[in-house]
Amino acid sequence: MQDFLNKAGKAAKNTASKAADKAGDMVEIGKLKAKISSAKSEISATEKKIGQYYFDQYTEGVAVDAAVGAMCEDIKAQMDLISELEEKISAVKED
Repeated sequence: MQDFLNKAGKAAKNTASKAADKAGDMVEIGKLKAKISSAKSEISATEKKIGQYYFDQYTEGVAVDAAVGAMCEDIKAQMDLISELEEKISAVKED
């Protein structure tokens, strides 16, 4: 009977050890995923800065690549639309 209890105790201890290892792995994976997310946020912020740089160049009349120029024109068209819509909102509020 004692042998059975010893084997059962060892099995329980091994299972608990494996569970603790898995929990530790999950914590480590969580930390790594947080770092990945942070790096992706940094990439997005830098991409936004690059876009703003080229848009500023475009609005200052500096020659930009044709593809960039087309995208800047799209942005400008959307900005014009926003201005028109904001004017309509102001007109409705005044009524």
